[in-house]
Amino acid sequence: SKLLRPILGMRWLWVFFTAIAAVALATDVVPEVTTALEATPEGSVLFFEGFRDVWTTKWTNSSDAKYDGEWHHSMDYSEVKGDAGAKMASAGKLHAMAAHIADHVKFEDKPVVVQYEVKATNGLTCDGMYVKLLQDVKGGLKNFNNEARYTIMFGPDKCSGTDKVHFILQYQNPVSKEWEEKHAKDVPLSAGSDRQTHLYTLILRPDGSYEILIDTVSKAKGSILETMEPSIIPPKEIDDPTDSKPSSWVDEAMINDPEAKKPDDWDEDAPEMIEDADAVKPAAWEDDESDMIPDPKANKPNDWDDEEDGDWEAPVVPNPKCKAAGCGVWVRPQKRNPDYKGKWYPARISNPAYKGEWKPRQIPNKNFFEESNPFKQLAPITAVAFEVLSISGGIVFDNLLIANSEEAASDFAAKTWAYRSKLEKAKAPSGGDITSKVTSMFTRYSALAMELFQQHPAAVMAGSALAIIVLLVLMFACCRSSPPPPPPR
Repeated sequence: SKLLRPILGMRWLWVFFTAIAAVALATDVVPEVTTALEATPEGSVLFFEGFRDVWTTKWTNSSDAKYDGEWHHSMDYSEVKGDAGAKMASAGKLHAMAAHIADHVKFEDKPVVVQYEVKATNGLTCDGMYVKLLQDVKGGLKNFNNEARYTIMFGPDKCSGTDKVHFILQYQNPVSKEWEEKHAKDVPLSAGSDRQTHLYTLILRPDGSYEILIDTVSKAKGSILETMEPSIIPPKEIDDPTDSKPSSWVDEAMINDPEAKKPDDWDEDAPEMIEDADAVKPAAWEDDESDMIPDPKANKPNDWDDEEDGDWEAPVVPNPKCKAAGCGVWVRPQKRNPDYKGKWYPARISNPAYKGEWKPRQIPNKNFFEESNPFKQLAPITAVAFEVLSISGGIVFDNLLIANSEEAASDFAAKTWAYRSKLEKAKAPSGGDITSKVTSMFTRYSALAMELFQQHPAAVMAGSALAIIVLLVLMFACCRSSPPPPPPR
């Protein structure tokens, strides 16, 4: 027992310090949880929706009958207890709602940042998760539908062959007054199939550059002047719609050689395969045997009734006499005909009359314009909207932010999404070696401890204090010195 006392003392000491660490960890997380639930973005904020209270008063559902999907106020949708978001609750239906922006978003001398969170609680099959930043909606937001004019469409979309994060502009040609969609050429793949919360950020800067981030990591960069398709600036010249190819124009580069002739010995009717005259029938070939024979081991079932079931016939099996070479009528095998040449075609030569590929005459484009900074020509934004189809259902949107500051969006994400993501990753299944598994398990249970403290802080603190007292008593009992043994008599 003397040898065990130091060991037991060390064990209880380790438990003691672990308990202290757990209490410290739980205490430390209180501000982080509170921040994640109550944080509001600071700085140059143009619009924010955290879906935390009676948010339906700010949002208007489309009155269009095709948008019959229901929006629900989803509580506790993430690992942060008390977290709330707007959920597309109707699987297989279109959902649409919009909200006014009090101070219209204008594209002047500050960047425009669009940022929001998405969590696919049921995974993804064919689901849109993008937002639209609208211009004026004729007739009010209740008349909002897919034909409403927008300035920016941004966000993930995954369905069939489509898997991308959209960034689309609607830009008006100042000459023709026509509106065109301009799509960013290189965009990242969507995220979300892992059912974790993902953060999507679009930064559009006054110099016309843009950047797309997923989970605060930059995934794509470009310029609205150079990397949109079709280009914002139209071509100076276009095809003349009245021009047509002359009837004498020769655009066939190669022709058959008119002097080529089929050789006299070229037989187009010769078969490609012929019998092999050198083949000899194997000596073991059984001409009078069949490939399949009735199974000699089969017996008619005892309950077989010939009158009701008909004449019984044994099932057939491969004839064992055919294994050596074969059975039945022997036929010579086929081989390729050495004289076969196939259909004859004349050689191809360059066409001496070839003039090249015909192209219509170019004329000045009457709708051409020049613009060095299209950012400032983007139409102001008066509302934000969701107008998407969800086959899976259960997709939750949260913390929708539009700001004139990259720092404001980044700081807000650090207070909200970063904490939520940390908890989700801690609870996610993990593989790897034993070290990574133990680390993941410790992280996961630490997260659970923090969550318990969040729900019942007073009880956890009281229990922790009691545990510390008990540990101290046990350590004292196990580690104190024993009285010396009595002297021998």
